[in-house]
Amino acid sequence: MNPGFGAPELIIIVILALVVVGPKDLPLMMRKAGRFLGQIRAMARDFQRSFDELGREAELAELKKEIDALKKSNPVSEVTDELRAAEADLKRDALDKPHPRAAAPAKPAPAKPAVPDEELIPLDPAPVPEAKAPAETAAPKKRKRG
Repeated sequence: MNPGFGAPELIIIVILALVVVGPKDLPLMMRKAGRFLGQIRAMARDFQRSFDELGREAELAELKKEIDALKKSNPVSEVTDELRAAEADLKRDALDKPHPRAAAPAKPAPAKPAVPDEELIPLDPAPVPEAKAPAETAAPKKRKRG
């Protein structure tokens, strides 16, 4: 059992205070004791609040770490990073390769035949048929009205 202050203990303390302090100074002493107890309670509340605040800060720090871990393991950001890398590769390749409409390098001249021109036999071209003049068209006959 917890020892506590009951009615008999309080009566004994009040009688001792009256005898030691006297009835004239007893109200002043009680005010000072009340203020002192109020200050002690205020300090206890501040102490408790500081511990609660430290606990909340620790919880917030843990939550921030969890959120950062979730952000890092986000599959959407991974896919976004891969797409950005692919885009950068395509841009780099486009800058390295010439544009298809750009001037193409000059083609080399065709190689000369191994046989000199003198030894080549000229071929007669096939005779071309003469073009016929267009056939004269007969004018349509006009009808007389009558």
